[in-house]
Amino acid sequence: MKFHSHHKQQGVALVVSLIILVSLTMLGLTSIQRTTVDLAMAGNQRETGLMFQAAEVGLISAETSVDVSSSKADFDDASKGLYTVPAADPGYFSPDYFDDSLWSSSSTEADTDMKTDFGVKDEPRFMVEYLGDRDQNALAKVNIDSYGSLQPGDIVSIYRSTARGVGMTGNSFRYVQSYFGKKIN
Repeated sequence: MKFHSHHKQQGVALVVSLIILVSLTMLGLTSIQRTTVDLAMAGNQRETGLMFQAAEVGLISAETSVDVSSSKADFDDASKGLYTVPAADPGYFSPDYFDDSLWSSSSTEADTDMKTDFGVKDEPRFMVEYLGDRDQNALAKVNIDSYGSLQPGDIVSIYRSTARGVGMTGNSFRYVQSYFGKKIN
């Protein structure tokens, strides 16, 4: 009796094809998972960019409000996020910028269209602290835009602006802060 070798190899093609099929399935699942992670990373990057842009717009709005103000007394309304730092109080503490309720009750909303144009959850908001004139308050003794070398008779009022931007989801925030000097003649 003769045995043919092809009888011993029956089913080997099935096992090999199953191994190839499982390998391709694993490769496909890995590709799908990687694509999902890449998509989430791109969304987070977009969210971060929108938050930063919104905060920058809020900061520009804060500096504009300082620039157009006619009196230092304009910065004494905590309900609008406008604070005056007492020159004689070295123990002054800035508002808690990370307190969410403070941003809804004690800040000013920037006059922008970011919510409708870019889809951010909330318009940017800002707070402004009047630190006093440069020679009155230790907090105000910063050199801004070469205001450190003043001519006699120049008075520079120093302001600290803080803005908060929100992205599309509203789950995280970006804060930016700047000092702004306004020369009074």
